Amino acid sequence: MCSVAISVPLVSSAQRVVINAHAEVVAAVYASSATLAAFQRDADAKLRAQKAQTDALAAKVKAGEAQHAAELTAAQEAFSTALAAKDRAYAAEIAVFRNQVTDIASTPEGAAALASFNNGDEPGALAILDKLRAARDTARAAASKVRDDIASAAEGRRIAALANDARNRGKQTLSQVIARYEEITRLDPGVHWDWVTLARLYHDAGHLSQALTAAKHAASTAANDRDRSVALNELGNTIVLLGDRAGALSAYKESLEIFRRLASSDPGNAVAQRDASVSLVNLGDVLVSSGDRSGALSAYKESLEIRRRFASSDPGNTEAQRDVSVSLERLG
Repeated sequence: MCSVAISVPLVSSAQRVVINAHAEVVAAVYASSATLAAFQRDADAKLRAQKAQTDALAAKVKAGEAQHAAELTAAQEAFSTALAAKDRAYAAEIAVFRNQVTDIASTPEGAAALASFNNGDEPGALAILDKLRAARDTARAAASKVRDDIASAAEGRRIAALANDARNRGKQTLSQVIARYEEITRLDPGVHWDWVTLARLYHDAGHLSQALTAAKHAASTAANDRDRSVALNELGNTIVLLGDRAGALSAYKESLEIFRRLASSDPGNAVAQRDASVSLVNLGDVLVSSGDRSGALSAYKESLEIRRRFASSDPGNTEAQRDVSVSLERLG
């Protein structure tokens, strides 16, 4: 990624010298809303102690004890790694986020903006990244005489991921993040996960008709069976809220059929197995609301069987244990 100068100074030259891009990426992952949510789900005594020690190091660094900076980065990275080992869903989610912030921090300006983000100035950091993106858009257009929408969307996607994380911390509004993903999907409408994210954002905002449209786009841009199943689940989640239980049932059943096929073809794939169990719970919920208690019972039992199998094979995985409790609750 090229470095583009802009008219607004980002940081002083002295500050640039001390910014450690890797440390900022690690700090962003550690402080992300995804990490916090996974910790709240999966914290055991060991993880709580590990986090307490890491936060104590952070307090020392913040107080000016810079000699602990490298130790803090190592502790934050070790914590995120340990958490990912306990929660496969978090591991997949945080891997995407880590790649995005790594790309942002690949230039001195981006690393400086990420440092600002980590230091609590999320709106200011996003404003800097937006200026950098605009400058690079201008440079690309001047060089080729054509606006490169795909390159602009790629950069906008990384910034939007940070903005979404800031929203989860209360530093950006839902409408601000929606606007970013609307722009990205206009510039580059062929990326499945952009549409999935936008569908979920619309869902959170209560914009169900727009969520439905986005979920349909997610289905049409699916690159593989798992993508299509995820999109079908999003369709079902929205359709059921629109009052179309039959339509939701159809979407969930189609999604489950794909997940079952993926799970049976790779029995050791924990993600595929969990996807199937989640789809079964969704299906059971709709069957309950439709009055088909027998069908719901069957779906919940099958989900519980899958989850118990994986929980017993990995007793230390708190995500798997939690999934069992969810299925038991539904079954009850």
